Amino acid sequence: MLKKIILYAKVARIQALFLSILPCVLSYIYCQRYYIDTYFNQKAFIFTCISFVLFNLAVNTISEYRDCINGIDNPKSPGTKYRLVTGIVPRKNVLILGIVSFIIASICGIFALYHSSLYLLMPGVIGAGIALFYSENPLGLKYKALGEVCVFICYGLLLGFSTIFSLTNNCKVIDIIVFIPGGLLITCVVLANNIRDYYFDLEKTNTLVTTIGLKKSYLLLYFIANLSFIINTILVYCNFLYKNVLYILMAYPILLVSWKFKDHPKFINCFGILFFINELIEIIALY
Repeated sequence: MLKKIILYAKVARIQALFLSILPCVLSYIYCQRYYIDTYFNQKAFIFTCISFVLFNLAVNTISEYRDCINGIDNPKSPGTKYRLVTGIVPRKNVLILGIVSFIIASICGIFALYHSSLYLLMPGVIGAGIALFYSENPLGLKYKALGEVCVFICYGLLLGFSTIFSLTNNCKVIDIIVFIPGGLLITCVVLANNIRDYYFDLEKTNTLVTTIGLKKSYLLLYFIANLSFIINTILVYCNFLYKNVLYILMAYPILLVSWKFKDHPKFINCFGILFFINELIEIIALY
């Protein structure tokens, strides 16, 4: 039973859920430092975080199912070992997992609204809409070169507002800006993944990378990654963030070294690690 659970977790890319969990933790720590005399609505915050994480799981599983059904994946695709295309688990089971995750996420979102206010409705509806139509018909946003845009909207804009507002019943523009660097780095993970899959996607689907080409994609990738560090540095300089946050610059060598692995199947891992370390350092710095 345990082996089966682990197998499904790998197919659903359960490790990617840290991309949602870490920003939620950062949001709580951020509020502890900058909303000192504010009442914390713990219930609304918890339901909001659970909803966001489960929407992420729904996107991962339904996207995996659609890639398999639409013939995007094949046995020679990068990282095929735990892909549905190998028949490692029944396709319908993964689809059911995605649908159930989406339903539970929606229910948690409703509970968050109940314990907070209707101000959470708009980001909730937008987030749910993106989660539902990221790979699902009739929109299939990821197949229309909008995958990176969707990820940035969710992680760079919606997550910051939703978590901070649900916890404090307040959210300033600067609070949202604070989460933009993390959103940019997560966008880099998606972009790096599409760069890795470029030659496999070229004849099968339409991604940002297949649209603008490899050279421009690399330029965009490193521009976005550097912009993340620049924004954080500006926020510290303007006293919007505690100066210890500058320790994130310790993670910058990972970005420099990543270029050496640009032709390696695990090129994407460099940006996943970059995001993880960046968020972890920021959490510790603000704690």
